[in-house]
Amino acid sequence: MKSKLTLFLLGLLCIFSCSKETIIPDSDGSDDPVVTPDTWGQTTITIPTVYAASDVSQATIDLTLKWYKIATDAWGNYGNIEIWIVGESTAAAQALDVSWCTLRAEKDPKWDTTWDCVNGDPYGAGTGWSPFHRYVTEGGAAVSTYIRDYTDNRFLTITMSAKYPGPKEEDYKPVTLHEVFHTYQHVHISDKDEDVRTIKMGGKDKPWWAEGSAEYMAQLLYSRQPGVSSEYLKESMEEKYNAVADYKTLGKSLKEITYDDGIGYDIGAWFIAYLTHNEGEEKVKVNFYKDLNSLGFEGSFKNNFEKTSDEYLVLFDAFLDTGKVEALKIIP
Repeated sequence: MKSKLTLFLLGLLCIFSCSKETIIPDSDGSDDPVVTPDTWGQTTITIPTVYAASDVSQATIDLTLKWYKIATDAWGNYGNIEIWIVGESTAAAQALDVSWCTLRAEKDPKWDTTWDCVNGDPYGAGTGWSPFHRYVTEGGAAVSTYIRDYTDNRFLTITMSAKYPGPKEEDYKPVTLHEVFHTYQHVHISDKDEDVRTIKMGGKDKPWWAEGSAEYMAQLLYSRQPGVSSEYLKESMEEKYNAVADYKTLGKSLKEITYDDGIGYDIGAWFIAYLTHNEGEEKVKVNFYKDLNSLGFEGSFKNNFEKTSDEYLVLFDAFLDTGKVEALKIIP
């Protein structure tokens, strides 16, 4: 039985404009929640439920849902996605931890509440784990996949926060698009094996494909929105081109660049821009992902672009050598 405090916190989290979870009555007529149906990879007309910390405003929830819809109108709306929004209050984030664990156990009786709920003292000693504590201080946004061999419910979460960027900054909008594109990538991979999923996303700790695609597609879609400057995309990609000097200095293949190198997003976005210019947006955004699950990363790449990824990267490096002025000519 839930405590009054837990029920109160849950009531604060999903404010009236959030989509409501569907409760399917049991055969005995009760309205107890049941395990969420596995709709992985299936499109839906239902918007995700938003779970927001108590210090997150309705305006932030509305803004997030607005840009989620813009993204899914372009790329498709898929099932089993939740949106969690963390504010600036540590106490509110801790309450969100409680609600996370309550919801998880409610949706899936097999959920491991020892390890997949808050544990240790992440807010005090800095040891242990919670889904949300780091967002209070570090900000940012992320997508997490929850696929466990020991659970029935496969789902994705988008976590947004109050800073880096915050909802009052323009970057909050394309960052939301970026995270939604990550969900689009993930729902096209049905494997439960994490190593297999990682390879299909471009490689472990290798941001070139997963982040490059999410970043370029987000920037491209944002640039097409009413009221956005016609020069927005060129200016954004010109700024990202500044990472080329570091890329050349590192002397690594783009596929060897790690998150720690700090340039994978920007150079990856340029690679996707180059690939899209040569092959067309439909092949990069749609056809590649349709083939990804069955053919694997390299199989889908070659099937759609008629070259291996290594062969294409040789062409890409030569393209970068033409300089920024020439490179910017491919940006729509």
